[in-house]
Amino acid sequence: MDIRLTSAVFQVFTGDLARSLEFYRLLGLPVPESDAPHVAIELPGGNTMSLDVEQTIAGMHPGWAPPTSPEARLALALGVAEPAEVDALFEKVTAAGHAGALAPYDAPWGQRYATVADPDGNWVDLFAPLPS
Repeated sequence: MDIRLTSAVFQVFTGDLARSLEFYRLLGLPVPESDAPHVAIELPGGNTMSLDVEQTIAGMHPGWAPPTSPEARLALALGVAEPAEVDALFEKVTAAGHAGALAPYDAPWGQRYATVADPDGNWVDLFAPLPS
């Protein structure tokens, strides 16, 4: 029997859901209004990102505790159309008080690239193709 994946869900475990939702809105994701402990966000390409409060995850997985370092959580990469949009998003997000983990630069693999951190320290990479 061949098994074919039909979708992917990126999960983010958050200590402050409201702040995380605002962060992902800053990046332009279509974040619905919600006061539930679980929020699903439709991503470009047909995938989904879900944000769950840490208490929900701990309730589902006895013994689970939030990771103590951002590197132990996840990295999400969001592509934009133009290199200038990487710079603009980086500026918008850092001006709103979020950490800029890696300032925009022209990467040797042909992309404008930057990294910001969400309220829980999860890295969100921003990228766009450089003109050839």
